[in-house]
Amino acid sequence: MAMPYGLPSTVPPSARYAISNPLRREAGLRLLTENLPAPLRRLFIPAFRRPPIFTVAETPLAVQGVQRRWPSDAELAQRAVQTLRWRVQTEVEVARRIVEAPRGHPRQATRELLLVAQGAYLRRLYLALVARIGEAAALAEFVRVLASVG
Repeated sequence: MAMPYGLPSTVPPSARYAISNPLRREAGLRLLTENLPAPLRRLFIPAFRRPPIFTVAETPLAVQGVQRRWPSDAELAQRAVQTLRWRVQTEVEVARRIVEAPRGHPRQATRELLLVAQGAYLRRLYLALVARIGEAAALAEFVRVLASVG
């Protein structure tokens, strides 16, 4: 059967949404930040809406599984401040990669579990930093990390 007006034109998607879409990113960001305290949530949302530094096509996606084990609150309370800062840097990067994950990898249900768990762990790290260095310094640390990641 011939098409009366020829083949439909295909519009190439923008580079940012070639593997994902804005609604999926926003839903992932909502899941990630639902457990975070309000001041921290206000930092994460604009930072994660910026275009990513890396692209998934160039960087292999490294997302850990749902069975991942995190340190307990008692273990976090005993860690040095520098170790907590390093963990914040790492976990924010992991969170960014989960939010930016391409469609179908990981599966939607797994991705949602990972985002909720990652948000809960980031909250625990924030509270551990607040207990060690105070709320203003902890927020400043997250501002620094969010500016350098993503």
